[in-house]
Amino acid sequence: MSFTSARRTARNLHRVLHCNSFSKAPSHRISPLSIGYVRTLSSKNEATPASYISGSQTHFGFETVDIADKEPRVKQVFANVADSYDVMNDFMSMGIHRYWKDELVKSTGISSISKILRQQPHGEQKTKFSILDVAGGTGDVAFRFVDAAGCKDRAKSSGTDEISVTVCDINPDMLRVGEARAKSKYGSDLMDQSQALKFVIGNAQKLKESQLDDESFDLYTIA
Repeated sequence: MSFTSARRTARNLHRVLHCNSFSKAPSHRISPLSIGYVRTLSSKNEATPASYISGSQTHFGFETVDIADKEPRVKQVFANVADSYDVMNDFMSMGIHRYWKDELVKSTGISSISKILRQQPHGEQKTKFSILDVAGGTGDVAFRFVDAAGCKDRAKSSGTDEISVTVCDINPDMLRVGEARAKSKYGSDLMDQSQALKFVIGNAQKLKESQLDDESFDLYTIA
């Protein structure tokens, strides 16, 4: 990809991600990366959230479009840039996104958590720790969790890992790139044997319609 092409793609992606319809995002989102400790992912007793878009139209970059048209358009943008998405992140953030993600993972204490869980006696039902990385597409955050938790070395032993990381993304092209990167980086054992890493198609706004069980995750991240 040429510098001119990368700059054009980055500019278009920036317009989509920073259009006006995102200006009413929840006020607690104070950084490019968000994290939450959750005991459950459950639809029980859920209040219906208020819509952050009113009316029948919204913005897509510099265009005004019907609300129903926006999601497929955004999906197409990410499908178009999936193979160069990580390069775009480096380009648009001048590489700072790597620091953000390192700090995100460090703040969870996953390294210590994994060491404690792996000291559990054999033969007993083991406590596990499940992480859900939403909009995780190409696996950038998930791989950091895998590395910090030592999942690659754990995969050399038998049985399923005490740590599991699930990447959930609405775009199959982004997940395709993520899975390919995972196999290139770790081989197939993490996904097939120890089951420390998996990729699932899902909509962040409709998680209960995805292949995710209620009350099954301990940590939720979204970038």
